[in-house]
Amino acid sequence: MNQCKSMPPRRAVAGFLGRFALVYGLLIFPWPGWNGFYGRGFRALGRTVFAENSGRRILRFEPAPDTLRPLDTAIALANREQLDALGSGPVRTLGLDTRGVGWVPTALLLALILATPVSWRRRGRALIWGLICLYVFILFSVGIYIWNESAQLSLVGFSPFWKAIADGLEETLITQMGASFVAPVLIWILVTFRREDILAWAGDGNPAPD
Repeated sequence: MNQCKSMPPRRAVAGFLGRFALVYGLLIFPWPGWNGFYGRGFRALGRTVFAENSGRRILRFEPAPDTLRPLDTAIALANREQLDALGSGPVRTLGLDTRGVGWVPTALLLALILATPVSWRRRGRALIWGLICLYVFILFSVGIYIWNESAQLSLVGFSPFWKAIADGLEETLITQMGASFVAPVLIWILVTFRREDILAWAGDGNPAPD
């Protein structure tokens, strides 16, 4: 088979890339007030998902103090058993960049789905399921961060092996944030494409009908 027929036409690829660049650029542009709005929403979601008072653990999602800038969110973590009668004791403050951890991968997923040349009905379904999957992943990443750092307050205990695993996950998911770019692409593929699309694109460059 001729190799050029096994790929979507160049015009379709160029159209997708152009739409993606436009939508992604608009979404990640630092619009005035947007980062603050998103950060407040992310902290509210964190408070809802991660119980703030659960057994020995005390957890707070708060705006970051100036000492943590440019990070916008501080996760205050404490062990109730380590507090004195006045409520004072050691507190572990975890800095979090909600734009990098949350909004950038969200914008990437939205741009990929909206730029894909399938029907709006399919794009709508992909957006719903894609955002659900993405935020499960994002909250899992934040949960790993909290879980790993909880060891500093004796809230959890690790063997050397599991501590290495936890450190590696935190480094990958939160510190380096490489997974924040890989996860949206994988989710986009899973929620948007069907086997028929690949076959149709190989034939005439158009997606399969709904």
